[in-house]
Amino acid sequence: MYSEELSGQAPAPRPAPMARTIAATVAAFIVPGLGHLVLGRVVRAAIIGGVIIAMFALGFVMEGHLYKPDPGEWLTWFFSALDAGMGAPYFLCVLADWGVQITPEQAAKVTFEYGNTFLSVAGALNMLAAMDAYDIGVGRKS
Repeated sequence: MYSEELSGQAPAPRPAPMARTIAATVAAFIVPGLGHLVLGRVVRAAIIGGVIIAMFALGFVMEGHLYKPDPGEWLTWFFSALDAGMGAPYFLCVLADWGVQITPEQAAKVTFEYGNTFLSVAGALNMLAAMDAYDIGVGRKS
């Protein structure tokens, strides 16, 4: 360890206990930023959670809609998986039937496709954030 300090290299990150790593990864998939909070990365948790939740909310402000899998349309399965990456917010919205139905007036709005994109990207970013929490937990990064 002393030789690492002399050579200018940062010490290798220490892995968290496996139970904590698993809890952080699952928590990150459920609520954006929660996995980093479990690992004690408060600032990173606030930034990740805030940005992803803001993006999800902006998707609704732009009148986008959430996808649900439709057996006859294979592309809905792809976008449903992206949206479901948000975790609990997606499933709560689907259960409440909020943002799932499309009206002709909503689809005609200029911001409709932007809203759809924001919702899908928020889910994809949350999946990446969960993988980041896992990497921190196993000691691959600090």
